[in-house]
Amino acid sequence: MLIVDDIPSQVDSIAATIPKSELGITRIHKAYSGEEALAIFREHPIQLVITDIRMPEMSGVELIQEIRRMNQKAKLIVLSGYADFEYAQSIVPYNTSGYLMKPVNPEQLRAMLEKLVDEIADELKVHTQQQRSVYAYRENLPSLRGELLGRLLSDGRISDVELQRKLSLLELPFSSQQDTGMFVVRLEGRMQDYRRMDRALIEYAVMNMAEEVFHDAFHLWFCLDQNEYLVCIASPIAGRDGVFSGMDRSALDCRAAKLKKKAESLLNNSLSIALAVNGAAFPDGLPKQYRMIVNGIRAIEEDRRQSVFLRVADQPEPFAIGNMTSLYKPPLLLHLLDTGNWAGADKKLSEIFNELRSVHYPPEYANEAYFTIAGAYQYMAHKKGKLLSELGSSSFGLMPAAPSLAQLERWAYVILRGIQELFRDQAEKQKISLIDKVHHYVEQNMNGCLSLQTVAAHIGLHPAYLSRAYRAETGINLSDYILKYRMELATYMLRSSDKKIYEIAQTLGYQAVPHFIKLFKAHSNMTPQEYRERAVLSSG
Repeated sequence: MLIVDDIPSQVDSIAATIPKSELGITRIHKAYSGEEALAIFREHPIQLVITDIRMPEMSGVELIQEIRRMNQKAKLIVLSGYADFEYAQSIVPYNTSGYLMKPVNPEQLRAMLEKLVDEIADELKVHTQQQRSVYAYRENLPSLRGELLGRLLSDGRISDVELQRKLSLLELPFSSQQDTGMFVVRLEGRMQDYRRMDRALIEYAVMNMAEEVFHDAFHLWFCLDQNEYLVCIASPIAGRDGVFSGMDRSALDCRAAKLKKKAESLLNNSLSIALAVNGAAFPDGLPKQYRMIVNGIRAIEEDRRQSVFLRVADQPEPFAIGNMTSLYKPPLLLHLLDTGNWAGADKKLSEIFNELRSVHYPPEYANEAYFTIAGAYQYMAHKKGKLLSELGSSSFGLMPAAPSLAQLERWAYVILRGIQELFRDQAEKQKISLIDKVHHYVEQNMNGCLSLQTVAAHIGLHPAYLSRAYRAETGINLSDYILKYRMELATYMLRSSDKKIYEIAQTLGYQAVPHFIKLFKAHSNMTPQEYRERAVLSSG
């Protein structure tokens, strides 16, 4: 607080009547002229000023004018004699908080100060909340920007008005139909094995280096996609005249190559960059350009010891969408794991990843494989009272999304070994491969008469012993396994072949078609024909 009057006794008298501790006033400054008051105001965080209006050299009105130039929020109380009331009206434009007549009434002064101190406290609370909000906004700005870009890349529909509002709010200098460039960064080498937190730090470092390399010519906008690639779109910076000169492809190419060299040198690791040679109109052209780059970089052999700088110019031939054969062809991975067929599970994984590599499926198929494999693994882990996140090293466990194909394959085999270890005691009991022999015979004789007796005769064991041994090792009856396997194979054949219902029934060892239809309906809640029609509709 600052009290100003050219009569020192007046200043001292007012200061003596103010209950500082009760009002929460920490310090009272005294000034005996306008110039002295300004010097104190500049040097200290004054929030409340009481000033006489009539003072020599610099009047109270002039003092208030100067204070308002420096601070619009300080509370101002004006003191005046009765004769100066009209002169005091000149202070109205300067947003004063109160007016008191001399001699000052202590009770009136106290009431006015109480009101103003409460106002200051309320304003401070609002200011603090605003500062927190601004800090939270700034802290979350990168993730908010990334979320919006990810939505645009995935062809998420946003109205032009809403998009412009978001671009303005997030301070992004991109506009509709603007020509943009795009490149994708993929971490290579040992960086692919880092924990998510460590990878996030590396990605943050790469983004900072990119800003340094591109800042003179391009605005950049980053996001992390579901493949854990760092995706960036670039727009040219306007010239000094405020006019965009257009996208300089050569400049974009050179800076992207410079970024790769700089990042690899500073991080002492390798990374790949795939750059679109052609531009895209913002935002409609982004999804197609993004898919083109990702398909291009995924087509490269994912050798962790190498990195590439790839220029993607043409859209690859569109891939015919369909179901993955190996993922759904019986016996399913879950079935193999549940019956302790570790060799079969290993072979199944090999088939899945060989198919993914040989056909160069789009990234979405890696997601499909991941969720199917993870679902089977979770079932097995939960069966032993474990969470999937408890298996494998810290880099594995349950992933938030499918990574690159190479990472996914490594993850699948590491977790498979972890599940095998959980069931190690059970596996030790199967040294004679009894279960494998049973399964192999069932698979090879699907169209024959499969029963406990025929299987036992082939294995060379008494049916009762085989039944007990099979149930002890797998937890299910042999007849249940045979039925489940036949039904899974039936669903696969109905979905992936044109065979007639009776042909499928005979292939599975059912001579009486009505009996097959009855069993299939009990298994899937629909007839074979209904299942086939629904499968055709969903694939169409």
